[in-house]
Amino acid sequence: MSAASPALAAVTALLYAANPLLLAAIQARNPQHDPVRDPVSDYGVGTARPLFQAYGTAGTLAAALLALLFWQAGLSSFLLLTLTGAVATRVGVVLVPTDLEGAPRTRTGRLHMLLAVASFTLYYMAIDSATPLLAAQATTELAGALHALRTAVTAGLAGLVACLVLPPLRWAFGFAERVFLIAVPVWGLGACVVLAAPR
Repeated sequence: MSAASPALAAVTALLYAANPLLLAAIQARNPQHDPVRDPVSDYGVGTARPLFQAYGTAGTLAAALLALLFWQAGLSSFLLLTLTGAVATRVGVVLVPTDLEGAPRTRTGRLHMLLAVASFTLYYMAIDSATPLLAAQATTELAGALHALRTAVTAGLAGLVACLVLPPLRWAFGFAERVFLIAVPVWGLGACVVLAAPR
């Protein structure tokens, strides 16, 4: 694995660092949404939409730049394809609004859900495959953190799926989603450190 551009890695890391902070800011300004129950996409409907779009755009740009870092490092085509696919579907998640809980289901809302599921799955596939490669080049501490974050991403995605298919668990959907959406950018930060390190 080759070293990637330190400057590009720094910009990518800043975007990833901003992501959880933006999510926290959205929640703080919109306390009517329950972070344990309600999907993050609910922020994309109503007065919170501009901040939600800023949050989504930052995360999408970070993923796109991470794909470029993967390419610079000479990582596999599979990783580039899965992360690029995650970027493409994330664009749709940001632009296509969801249906709020209790509101009539619409084609737009169903499309949003499909794009979100695809984005989460593709991002998980990229992280799952990239973690062993990056951990092999990292310090012991950072390697351990990357593996732990991959576990958190896996748990978050599994929780999301469980909440979707098992109605009694629906109350925890927001929590499972936030585990995923916080673990992903923190993992991205770690990935940036490894990719920019001298070889």
